[in-house]
Amino acid sequence: MGGFNQKFIQLLIVMITTAFVGLIVIQIYWINNSILLLQQDFNSNVRKAMDAVVRKLERDAAEQSTSFVAIDPSMSLSKEEDGLRVDIAEDQQTKSQERASLEGSPDSILFEAWGEYGLETSEILEQSGFMTDLLDGLVSIDIYRDVSQISPMYLDTLIQQELQRRGVDAKHQFAVFNQFNQPEIMMDKALKYKGKFFTDGYKIQLFPNDPIRDPSYLFVHFPHQKRYLLRTMSLMLAISAVLILLIMFAFSYTINTILKQKKLSEVKNDFINNMTHELKTPISTISLACEALGDPDMRKSEAQLGAFIGMIREENERLAVLVENVLKSALLDKGEMKLNVEKIHMHDLIESVIKNIGIQVSQKGGQMVTSLKSDTPWIEGDRVHLTNVVYNLIDNAVKYADKTPEIIIATKNTKEGLEVSFQDNGIGISRENQKKIFDKLYRVPTGNIHNVKGFGLGLSYVKNVIERHRGKIFVESELKKGSTFYIRIPKEYEEEH
Repeated sequence: MGGFNQKFIQLLIVMITTAFVGLIVIQIYWINNSILLLQQDFNSNVRKAMDAVVRKLERDAAEQSTSFVAIDPSMSLSKEEDGLRVDIAEDQQTKSQERASLEGSPDSILFEAWGEYGLETSEILEQSGFMTDLLDGLVSIDIYRDVSQISPMYLDTLIQQELQRRGVDAKHQFAVFNQFNQPEIMMDKALKYKGKFFTDGYKIQLFPNDPIRDPSYLFVHFPHQKRYLLRTMSLMLAISAVLILLIMFAFSYTINTILKQKKLSEVKNDFINNMTHELKTPISTISLACEALGDPDMRKSEAQLGAFIGMIREENERLAVLVENVLKSALLDKGEMKLNVEKIHMHDLIESVIKNIGIQVSQKGGQMVTSLKSDTPWIEGDRVHLTNVVYNLIDNAVKYADKTPEIIIATKNTKEGLEVSFQDNGIGISRENQKKIFDKLYRVPTGNIHNVKGFGLGLSYVKNVIERHRGKIFVESELKKGSTFYIRIPKEYEEEH
């Protein structure tokens, strides 16, 4: 790709990454705000529930004190208690004595105040006695109960009812403490949360209108409050998580596709360059041979004539092989390659290929060794394609040798069928490249070896043929220590269903 396209792809990746990160940040911000709003709503409902509990306790106390007010002996009316009547005259006499005692008490201020309005002493005494009765009644009628008299079970039930009424279904613990933070009411199961009541609990005063007793405070703590809030938002969080995962998948898939397309474009350009070079050489040779044959002087020599004709024949065959490899690759891509299945003796097939390709190995001073140990080398397969597989694997071992090639071809029986191995002493393949060598158009980097020719179709073709025979192919290799290719083919061919 050109510089502009490279920069454009980089800019596109940056833009997609920025958009993706922005969406994630917005999603997290939205979730965080939702949690804060839910927390505020939870706090409001809890405080309303606790306020309702306090009012309920005050109403209960007021209702229970009604009977006490009705039989209070300090009232000036006739009463009947346990069948006995109290004489009004005795009450009046007691009240008169109490009123007389006011003259020497701080209540004498009332006499001075009412005297200014022209009230007689008897009237003042009457009014003073009324106020005294009223004050005595208010002091004696204490509607507020002692906190220790409140039933813990009743208080727990009351808190739970008020919370559920406001949609709060979280598990809670409660306790009542005095103003010195000493527990007055606490159930056993709440003991382990004693410290949490003051740090994370909700607090409200019991009987806030009681002017007599020291204040007591009701604390409510939710041990699993965060878990409860998250559970309340579980559906929203699940949807958000799915959306984020979808965005991540789309993002990664898009970036991966862009990079693959970029790599494929580079590989195709390399393939076209290699193919042009490969085709150009035989075409040029054939062209030169034809020009030579057109020269009358050249045609006079039978030896030269035969040499040029042989040259044309060889280069023409080379062109046919190149074109055939490209066509085979196209057929494999379309899934149109058909196999002519027959019984094949693999040892004979290997020996035949070795005989044909042995000249190339000999030219480099190398050698091929066979270790054909399979006692049942018969398999079902396509002879032409399997011959091409063996040829390609031996040809690769020769091409990628940085020294005198030494190739060992071996066979053995396995549970999966017949295994054929091709071991060489070439440049080896790195672990990273081992994952890519069977990809179409991929060529292993050759380092200092610059005369390796090809389109990167050989191993891709080999892999497809072996897989069409329901077999497997894999490689074991280490840089500068050579490679060993293994093919395993079932003894019997199974049609694809």
